[in-house]
Amino acid sequence: MKIHLKDNASIIVIGGGPAGSFFAHFVLRLADEFGRKIDVTILDGRDFIQKGPVGCNMCAGVLSETLTNKMESEGIVLPKTRVQQEIDGYYFQTQERGIPLYHPKPGHKPKIITVFRGNGPRFSELTTNISFDDFLLTHVASQGAKVHSSIVEEIDLPKDPQDLVNIVYKEAGIRKKMSTDLVVGAFGLNTSLIKRIVGKEFGYQEPESVRTCNAELHLGRSYIQEHFSKTIYVFALGIKPIKFAAFIPKGDYVTVSLIGKEDITKAHLVEFMKHPKVCELLPRGWSLPKDLCICFPKIPISHAAHPYTNRFVMIGDASISRTYKNGIESAFDTARLAAQTIFERGISEEDFKKGYYKPALKLLAQDNFFGNLMLSINDYTTSRKELVNVQIDHLTKWQNAWESIQINSILWNMVTGNASYKEIFFKVISIRLQFIMFPHIFYAIIKQAYANPKNRAHIKHTEKLKFLKESGLGPLENGHTAAIIGGGPAGASCAIALKNLAKKRNITIDVIIYEHKDFEGGIEHNECAGVLSQPIERIIEDQLGVPFPWHLVKREVPGYYLHTDGSVIKLDGEGEVSYALRRVQFDAYLLQKAKEAGATIIRSKVTDVEIGKEKVTVYSETKHIRADVVVGAFGLEEGTYRIFERETPYKSPKFLLTILTKFHPKGQYHDLENTDGYIHAFLPSMKEIEFGAVTPKADHYTINIAGAKISSRSMDEFLQLPDVLEILPQNFKESLGTLDYHRGCFPVKPAKHLFGDRYVTIGDAAGLIRPFKGKGVNAACLMGIKAAETMMYVGISKEAFKTYMSCFHEVVKDLPYANTVRRFVIWGAYYGFLAPIIRIAEDHPALRHALFDSVSGKRAYREILLDTISIPLLLKISATIIRRFVRRIIQIRH
Repeated sequence: MKIHLKDNASIIVIGGGPAGSFFAHFVLRLADEFGRKIDVTILDGRDFIQKGPVGCNMCAGVLSETLTNKMESEGIVLPKTRVQQEIDGYYFQTQERGIPLYHPKPGHKPKIITVFRGNGPRFSELTTNISFDDFLLTHVASQGAKVHSSIVEEIDLPKDPQDLVNIVYKEAGIRKKMSTDLVVGAFGLNTSLIKRIVGKEFGYQEPESVRTCNAELHLGRSYIQEHFSKTIYVFALGIKPIKFAAFIPKGDYVTVSLIGKEDITKAHLVEFMKHPKVCELLPRGWSLPKDLCICFPKIPISHAAHPYTNRFVMIGDASISRTYKNGIESAFDTARLAAQTIFERGISEEDFKKGYYKPALKLLAQDNFFGNLMLSINDYTTSRKELVNVQIDHLTKWQNAWESIQINSILWNMVTGNASYKEIFFKVISIRLQFIMFPHIFYAIIKQAYANPKNRAHIKHTEKLKFLKESGLGPLENGHTAAIIGGGPAGASCAIALKNLAKKRNITIDVIIYEHKDFEGGIEHNECAGVLSQPIERIIEDQLGVPFPWHLVKREVPGYYLHTDGSVIKLDGEGEVSYALRRVQFDAYLLQKAKEAGATIIRSKVTDVEIGKEKVTVYSETKHIRADVVVGAFGLEEGTYRIFERETPYKSPKFLLTILTKFHPKGQYHDLENTDGYIHAFLPSMKEIEFGAVTPKADHYTINIAGAKISSRSMDEFLQLPDVLEILPQNFKESLGTLDYHRGCFPVKPAKHLFGDRYVTIGDAAGLIRPFKGKGVNAACLMGIKAAETMMYVGISKEAFKTYMSCFHEVVKDLPYANTVRRFVIWGAYYGFLAPIIRIAEDHPALRHALFDSVSGKRAYREILLDTISIPLLLKISATIIRRFVRRIIQIRH
């Protein structure tokens, strides 16, 4: 049956939001084109010039570029007074990484606009009319539409299609009735009227929906301009059930919009606002105010069934809308389709089915199938840190690469809605894009797969800690005792950290340090070159809360000279300075600070240890004590580590021997103040010596060598090397027979079973340091601090100390690379091809930096190798090695 609108027909539009206003606009324009006079009345109970929920249609308020263009093509131009912010770009923030997104067309200025649907937040002090919905109503009113402030209570659809529709509405508190040729439902999901439509006989079923959250944060215009400018921040932080969130700048306010798989509550908003990545964007100390303009509107996640019948049609989000995106643009599109159907076909059920509903399904609902696929892919990717991190890292590093441009375009269109989900989907599955990104994604998947068991292990770890706490192996509590064997940097740092943390927790614990050496007397020797490298200042001052002992610094070390087989290269620290001092004085200083913090120092040698289920007993030459936990900070002192090996599964680290001596020049040869302070590092071709060093101090030179099988004879031979003699004073040879040698060792591999129930080892005893480098003191202090944190916050069980061990995962991971470098250097020094490599480094900045980082311990070996190695450099070094071998073979034959 055909039903057409006749001349002078009337249309009632229920709802004065964008869907209703756009429909009125199209109908009045088409009526003019078709030469008909149509009476259009819009009924809505809201007053859009009011602030807060009473005047707002509860929306994030972002007008996409495609919508802005569509509106302008219809002559609907938003005045500047209604625009809150013009948007130039987006920032996509995941759990760990973030990246700015730009319009895919270079140089193009996007027409993205933010607005307030009502007249601003509830507590705002705005005096001008800024409402977007009011602007649209004013626009259609100027076209001839009538706008009434009325609440529709009932829609009475006729049984005979030729009869008019009756509606019952309330205006100024008075119930009224009106008959009309056509009723257009533009009232959305957030009204009670929709439930009455569901009960009608024509079979309407409302879309599935979820509640979102919109909140207005008053941060001030100047703060927003400085920190947000013209950028919308989109978040995918893996907070369940939030799918994504956004920070949308609007004048003095930022709108927070949260969308999820299920209804969002205020609790979800509070959790989101506490996320570190969110807090970074907010003023320091900011918190959610009590007077907060907040709403929880419904949005559709599917489309309605049968939103039409004779003389009645529904548009906007109560009918068909784009999933999670561009609700206002969907209102524009459905309004236009419905208006065109009325004039080109008619207003019967069949007309709306063919002219409105089917095209709308094709335009929006079918695209939502691809939208749900894309959102599922997005959820999967962003919930897996490794997978999203590798892609963001690739985009950051290769911004101008083809694949980066494609991924930026995909993400841009996802957040803006500029392209259909179908178009985005087929871009994602592009063979070329997948081929390029496959190695990176495959690596990330493997890495993630490795991480998942670790996450499950973390859950088991937490459960075990809870059980162990009940068994007396939880964190140290009031009245507990910690015994530390060894008062060097590791032991003293651990004691200071324990006392600081106890004070922070407002509890009292006893910390007892056993140290038999007399550091304060200055007569003890610590077989160490005595060079402290960065970031030792921050460790001492920031993490231990102790002033750095500047008074002990003998001189600053700005860099190194690296010597091998007559060749030498100067390696500058580029501003990073190390400090030369007497280790025994530094150790005495830290031990005194531990005493001042409240630790008890027992000047006695430990003779035995018993580790029981409930207590630890420590025996010494003077007295024994009972403690709750014992910390082994005894270094590689054989007597003590043998005690631990006997009592526990602990096995001391593999180590290299070191021999140290000092030379004090006198008289006219005492010119140390005129030296440049650089340390001279040596990689000699002597088989048993792996490396040596000459370190200038204030009044003497410290000379040390290291190797697996060195002896006093090795030091004798090293001191007579021409390269060594050249940098020492002329009278050095006269002292060769009178120098005192001191023998020690340092670890090159972690100890085995370095912790267990009620015991943990730190410093050289643990061996958790990067081998063949400096920074032994740094590592010792950090181990002491991390062990203390574990004991105070996690527990004193074997399971708890896994937390301590995990802090040094990067060190352990670096060991294979360290051993590779070590073997290469030993081999290179012995066969004599290190000298040519040094000559290459003189003209190769990256290789020169790598040598400095290796000698100084500034970076991990893995980083050094991966950042330095390139095919041209490898070819150059390989050619050098081959030439060296050829010459050696020729020399042997002759």
